[in-house]
Amino acid sequence: MVEDDVIKEKIFAFCQDRFIREGFASTSVDELSADLSISKKTFYKYFSGKEDIVQQIMDRFMETIRANVERILLSDRSAVEKFSEVITMIATNASRLIPAFGRDLQRRMPHLWKQIEEFRRQRISDVFTHLNRQGIQEGTMRPDMNPRVFLMSVLASIDRIMQPEVLANESFSVRGAIEEIMGIFFKGAMTQKGRDQFDEFMLTNYQNS
Repeated sequence: MVEDDVIKEKIFAFCQDRFIREGFASTSVDELSADLSISKKTFYKYFSGKEDIVQQIMDRFMETIRANVERILLSDRSAVEKFSEVITMIATNASRLIPAFGRDLQRRMPHLWKQIEEFRRQRISDVFTHLNRQGIQEGTMRPDMNPRVFLMSVLASIDRIMQPEVLANESFSVRGAIEEIMGIFFKGAMTQKGRDQFDEFMLTNYQNS
């Protein structure tokens, strides 16, 4: 059983790396098996096909995001620091999946693409709801802001940027675009105290990256 787990994880890791770098639509199971030096029979022993691996890639991705968001929200940091860390995490992970993998996901597995979009919207909504309350208490978030308008605006902007066909025609990076969008919106939702903290945290994070 242990040996089976090792083989399965080796296949998964290889496919995940290739799919994220190059997409998965143009790669066949024959090619994957040959590059892994295994038979197709061995491949199908562990996975029902490429779509099975893609589903597992996204399941792990969403679980990692979910765990990281929970870790950030439960930390004893200020609301602004938590906002900043969430922005960096979302931008970093999005830059790994788009455009090649995301393009194929949208075209070949639209049901999974929709699931990812819904997951992203829910996580951002949860984060803002939690940190807006904390920020108001700390004096770093504006109490006069309409949270629903804010959320709808942020989500609409990120949804647009995350479309692979949009990114294919632009020169900016996924990470840069998301960090800029989040920075613009979140700084607009902050008091001057919050903006000062945000700028300081992001500058420190940039210098250490």
